[in-house]
Amino acid sequence: MMNRVRGYKAYDNMNDRFNNEYEVGKEYFVDGPIKFKQCGFHFCKNLEDVFRYYDGFDENTVICEVEGYGDIDTYNDEFYGYYDMYASSNLKIIKVLSREEIIDIVINRSIDSIKRFISGFKLTETEEKMILDKFKEEVIEKYISYYQKNDKEAFQRKRK
Repeated sequence: MMNRVRGYKAYDNMNDRFNNEYEVGKEYFVDGPIKFKQCGFHFCKNLEDVFRYYDGFDENTVICEVEGYGDIDTYNDEFYGYYDMYASSNLKIIKVLSREEIIDIVINRSIDSIKRFISGFKLTETEEKMILDKFKEEVIEKYISYYQKNDKEAFQRKRK
């Protein structure tokens, strides 16, 4: 039985960085030794981690749910707290996620996950409010001010 891993991958209008175009429902294959950061289809188990590699502030960024299989290499960057990143020989594009689906996924994750998400994905004011309503911690307010509103002094100020 072939190992399969579900995760998330970002594209620029459904094109990768090499301008290869991808389509929902299709499966893709790459030949060669699979190694993260070298060869294979790269994707992340945690949605917020895809923004380490793609700019979630760019309105052309599309987030897809994917399934990797075949030869799979796992990469964990413990220093920066990124885990369960993969490169696979085969990749199936399951679906493009809507903004609502993206927010629903991350809002139910840990506070560390939501901080990484806020720092990498452009939120609407309504989405900011949803996150602030759920995560009432001061640090989340500061992350939103700093990353979403470009308030470079957000972490220097004390809460009133």
